[in-house]
Amino acid sequence: MNIKKIIAIIASTALTATLLASCGSSSSGKTAKKVTKDGKELSVLRVANMTGQPDQYADYTGMEQGIFEKYGISLETSEYAAGINTVDAIATGTADTGLLADFAAVNRIGNTLDNTNLVIFSDLSSSVSYNGGLFVAPKYKDDLDALDESEGWITSIGTVSEYFNWQAQTYLGLDPSKQKNVNTDSISTQIAVAHNGEASAIVTGSAIKKYEAEGWTQVASAKDIGINVSAYLITSSDFAKNNTETLTNYLKALDESVKYINDNLDESAEKISKKYGIEPDDFKTNWEQYSIKLGLSEEAASHLDEINKWAYENGKYPNSYNIREFYYPDSAKKAFPDNVT
Repeated sequence: MNIKKIIAIIASTALTATLLASCGSSSSGKTAKKVTKDGKELSVLRVANMTGQPDQYADYTGMEQGIFEKYGISLETSEYAAGINTVDAIATGTADTGLLADFAAVNRIGNTLDNTNLVIFSDLSSSVSYNGGLFVAPKYKDDLDALDESEGWITSIGTVSEYFNWQAQTYLGLDPSKQKNVNTDSISTQIAVAHNGEASAIVTGSAIKKYEAEGWTQVASAKDIGINVSAYLITSSDFAKNNTETLTNYLKALDESVKYINDNLDESAEKISKKYGIEPDDFKTNWEQYSIKLGLSEEAASHLDEINKWAYENGKYPNSYNIREFYYPDSAKKAFPDNVT
C-alpha cells in the first residue's frame, strides 16, 4: 500500500473520530471539582495544551511558581499535537479548556453548528507573526509556476494549514481551486511525504530544519505572504456558565505567568528547555514573536470574521454564521475589563 492510500485511511479515520467526538455528550459542563492543599480549597481546571504554544509554557511556569494556586486553581494539563485534538478533548469532556488557532476555531464551529457548545472566552495571542514560510521541493526552486501541475501541497484538513496554503498560492498567482492537496496528520507523516517525492510545497514554521534536510528550499517568508496567526481560549458553554469565576481566575493567573516569563526570560528558558526539550535560544526566539493579550478585542474578533468569511466562501462548511455568537465574555470582562472591546 503506498503512502497516499495510508494517508487517506488516516484522514478518514481522524475525521470520523472528530465528528463522533463533536456529537458526544460532555461531562465538562459540571462545576469544577474542589481539592484541598495546605488547608486551602482549590478549583481543579483541566487544560488541553497544544505542543509548543504560549499557553503551554505559561501554564507550566505558573504551576512551577505557584501562581495558579495563588488564584485558587489546581491546574492539570495534558498535551496534544494540534488544536483539533485539544477541542476534541473538550468536546468529549476530558478537558475543560484549551487553545484553538483562528482557522481551526471557525472551521470546527462551522462544521458542527447544529450540535456544538464551544465558546471562545478569551483571546490569547492576536495577530502573531509566523516564523518560516513557503518551502518547495528541490525541482520547483527555480520554477514556481510548475507548482500548478505538481504532486500537491501538504496540508492537514481542518487546520490553519488550509488557510496558509491558500494565502501562499494566491501570493504566487496560482489558482487555489486547481491545486492538489496532500492531507497529513502529523509532522512525521509530512516529512515522509516530502522524502518520498509525493508532495511539492508546504507552508511551515515548526519543521524548517527537517524540510531543509530533505533539500527543500524556502522561496517566500511568512511576512512576504502576509501570514499571521491569532489564538483563542475555548471551553464549553456549560462549563463557562457554571465556572465563570474559575475561568476568571485562570485568566488572571495566566497573565501573571506570562509576565513572569517576560521578566525572567533566561531563567524560564532554561527550565522550559529541560521540561520540553526545546533549546533555550529557540524558545526565546519563539516566545518573543508572540503578542499575548488576554481579553476579547475587536481586532481579534475582526480577524476571525475575515477568516470565517473566507472559509465559508471557499466551501469549508455549508452554512454561513456569525462567529461572535460563540463568545462567552463574562470571565474576560471580570478579569480584564479594559481589554474587552
